[in-house]
Amino acid sequence: MRFIARHGGGDVEVEVERHGAAYRVRIGARWLEADLVDAGGFVRSLRLQNGTQFSLIHHREGNEHLITLGSATIPIEIIDPLAVRRRRTEDEMGSGGTVKALMPGRVVRVLVSKGDSVQKGVGLVILEAMKMENEIQARVDGVVDEIFVAAGDTVESGADLLHIV
Repeated sequence: MRFIARHGGGDVEVEVERHGAAYRVRIGARWLEADLVDAGGFVRSLRLQNGTQFSLIHHREGNEHLITLGSATIPIEIIDPLAVRRRRTEDEMGSGGTVKALMPGRVVRVLVSKGDSVQKGVGLVILEAMKMENEIQARVDGVVDEIFVAAGDTVESGADLLHIV
């Protein structure tokens, strides 16, 4: 899973992947292995690969996370880069246009047919990417006038999926 951590006006790319019972985490260009355990309530136990262990308090409200470690509290905003790209695409798309793949993947299902009327938020295509199924939704109301993919197709990031007028 990839996301952006925003703290103090700076953005840092973060990637988290399962590694056995623990996690492998990339923060910027640095990789580390860590185990995070829920210790009840907002308390978490964090153990690093070298054996160093921390107790921290984690409070979340939406995208905002407050991490308290010792006497320091650090506010961090977690941003999904796909949501940012999706929002930018929505702004650019306006009242219709081509729906594009936001990442490379495999088309699992096409949920609409040519000529279907769709409303904003209705699912159009199920795209499997990074072992997760993602529903690509209509960003505007309109009519599907062209479908460029079928179930089983592999697409690259930015590939045309369908067109809405």
